[in-house]
Amino acid sequence: MKSLVWFRSDLRMDDNPALRNACIESDEVHGIYLYSKKQLKLHNEANCKTEFIIENLKALSKSLININIPLTIINVDSFQNCERELLNICNERSLSKIYFNNQFGEDEQERDKSVIECFKKNNLDISAFDDQVVYKPGFIKTGEGKPYSVFTPFKRRWIENFNMDLLDIDFSYTQKVKTQIIPNVDNFEFDFKKQNIVNMELWPAGEEQALIILNNYLKEKIFRYSIDRNDPIIDGTSRLSPYLASGIISPKRCILEALKINNFELDSGEKGITKWIDEIVWREFYKNIMYSFPRVSKGKPFQEYTNKIQWRFDEAEFTAWKDGNTGFPLIDSAMRQLKHEGWMHNRLRMVTAMFFTKNLLHDWRLGEKYFMENLMDGDFSSNNGGWQWSSSTGTDAAPYFRIFNPLTQSKNFDPKGLFIKKYVDEIKDLSSKDIHDPSDHQRNSCNYPMRICDLKQSRLRAIEAFNKAKN
Repeated sequence: MKSLVWFRSDLRMDDNPALRNACIESDEVHGIYLYSKKQLKLHNEANCKTEFIIENLKALSKSLININIPLTIINVDSFQNCERELLNICNERSLSKIYFNNQFGEDEQERDKSVIECFKKNNLDISAFDDQVVYKPGFIKTGEGKPYSVFTPFKRRWIENFNMDLLDIDFSYTQKVKTQIIPNVDNFEFDFKKQNIVNMELWPAGEEQALIILNNYLKEKIFRYSIDRNDPIIDGTSRLSPYLASGIISPKRCILEALKINNFELDSGEKGITKWIDEIVWREFYKNIMYSFPRVSKGKPFQEYTNKIQWRFDEAEFTAWKDGNTGFPLIDSAMRQLKHEGWMHNRLRMVTAMFFTKNLLHDWRLGEKYFMENLMDGDFSSNNGGWQWSSSTGTDAAPYFRIFNPLTQSKNFDPKGLFIKKYVDEIKDLSSKDIHDPSDHQRNSCNYPMRICDLKQSRLRAIEAFNKAKN
């Protein structure tokens, strides 16, 4: 049999069920990736993430050709054209079946539905798999048969159903029948212009690099994850999120390798390991939320009463927040890290998002969109889930009256101001005592802005807005 593997958010060979099954069942295998500049823009994908994807497509193509699988990049206008392009290539190359891994989100599911219907009408086989989650979406339910909307019981049920067979992912590829098709990734016109200042050396392309990053992290840093994960200057996280978001490495591979050094225990043993696995399960939780509650794919809050919140908007404040000029050093350092690295420390994502939605009382959707436009690891379900958590509009959300104080957060998690000094150059010479909240005189002399809001008054304003919406 001759078949086609449609790559999407799974740019790897390791633990790729669509590719694995195609290789098991087919003598000849072709790879395809549909590139749509328009669709990337519609989904607010960051310029740096697109650059990352392009480099990883090149790395994937080199790996595939070693087993005689050519990867063809095809330009499409949008998701609406996918079924036609896929059908054309199957007809041109006499391919009888297509394999792909499922994606989450309303747009993606509608696209795949059209593709499946088209292939069935044309008597072509199709097989779809789940590679971004351990359990099939919607499988984990409450005793009443409903989807979970709180993480802790979701994770408890996740563990109850777990067995190591779910991580049976190791597979050795063998060469397929060689085709006359020449991979085109090196000659393809991506029409990409670099419009970011991200240092891409921070994110080397290819699944081999992702595995190196994982293994290096597991050798030492993971054991202190539960202690160091909230301190941004220590860099105690794995920084694998860009690779997970674009499918350069799989969640199952991450969990399996972590379990190997924890006696295969999910909820006991090394606290750093179990806490790190927790964060991967969070990703699965948010994907299940998106699957079970499609409204969150459509710009709707999970907590429906929050539709009534009267969000305010101030262009100058929005610009100051985006540029890292709010006058709150921890907020500003985090926002500047985002621009320079295409990534932000998770604790700071919560702090900056809560400041934006509570202290500034700006609509969470504006912040969610800005993050997606700048994050190397932009993952729609995780980004949406994080923003809705921080703004108290989502699942398992922070109570609306719990509002992180950026000054307290700064002193607690960057006590010496080392992270602030790394990104907010204007105040790098201030003492560790003054750097968290410089005096007016210091701000003037350093050319650092005054605070754009009063923390106490803005907190009361947010609580009042939520109370009005709730009552």
